[in-house]
Parts: sequence; structure tokens; C-alpha cells
Amino acid sequence: MLPARSMAAVNEAVAELLSPLTVSRRAHSLAVGRRVEKVASYLPTELRADAVTAAYLHDVGYGYPDLGFHPIDGARLLRSRGYSPVVCHMVAFHTAAQVEAAVRGLDVQIFDEFRSSEMDGIDAADDFLWWADLSTGPKGEEFTLDERLTEILRRYEPGSTVHTAITRAEPQLRQAFQRVSGSM
Repeated sequence: MLPARSMAAVNEAVAELLSPLTVSRRAHSLAVGRRVEKVASYLPTELRADAVTAAYLHDVGYGYPDLGFHPIDGARLLRSRGYSPVVCHMVAFHTAAQVEAAVRGLDVQIFDEFRSSEMDGIDAADDFLWWADLSTGPKGEEFTLDERLTEILRRYEPGSTVHTAITRAEPQLRQAFQRVSGSM
């Protein structure tokens, strides 16, 4: 756990970074962060703080569009602000982002700048972020996995980028969710 003064600085930084997001997107991001914070003890000690930070900031790219793909926009922003490679990796790859990138026709090499073979345990941390994102509704409410997938598919029309990506990624999403659910 961070000392109180450090935690206050983290909270201030998160609030500032999330300020351009819509009210509901901020509520979602904060709820995802709180969910990971509650279960971070299941992660290796050295990944806990980064996993929690990434969870709070996973959708920050919506507020700072550059490429127009929020996982990469967010990871690049956070890297420019000095966040760790683990945080940037987790934001870039969150919740099957590679599948959505492929649906968008983006070159998968956009993820290369956030890959590292030196991140022991990162797969588990990624799973926890995916689990929290997939069990948190668009306004921060707690959802089951099926409720969340249904909500996303209803919000985006068939044939849209997000609808197509979620449909294609569903097996991966379910596997990550189950790995976390089964480890707690």
C-alpha cells in the first residue's frame, strides 16, 4: 500500500487525467479501478500498484484522442507522462484491444512499443483488468459477464467496429474472466 501522501498524489493525477472523459466513462473507469484495488492481493506484489493504476486509467485514451484508438492513445499518453511500462502495456492491451485493432484495420505493430518479455506475471495482471472491465457497466455499476457483453452488443449496432470486435473476442474475454474468477 502506498503512504497516504503518495496515495493523495496518485488520486490527484488520476482525477486530472480522467477529467476530459464523460461523466459515465469516468464513473466506469473509477469503478474498474476500485474493483482491481479490492482484488490486487491475488497478484504478485510487484505488479499490484501498476495493475491498480492501469485499471483506473484503462480508458484514459478516450479523453486524449490521437490515433483514434483509445487503448493505444491512452498508453502513449501515460508513457509521455512517465508511467511505468507495465501500466502502459496493460492499458494498450486491455480487454482484447488487439482484436478491435484488427477489426479497425490497424497494423498490429502499433502494439509492439508496449510489449516486453521482461514483465513476469503480466498475463495475470492483464486478466484482472479484463475481468474488472467486463464486470463493470458503462456507468460504474456491477455486472455479470453476460450482462456486460449483452449491454455492449446492444449499445453498438451489428456490423459496427465494437460489436464485431466483441463478438470475435468473446471466447478470449470469457477465458480471461474465468481465469480470474477461478483464482479468487
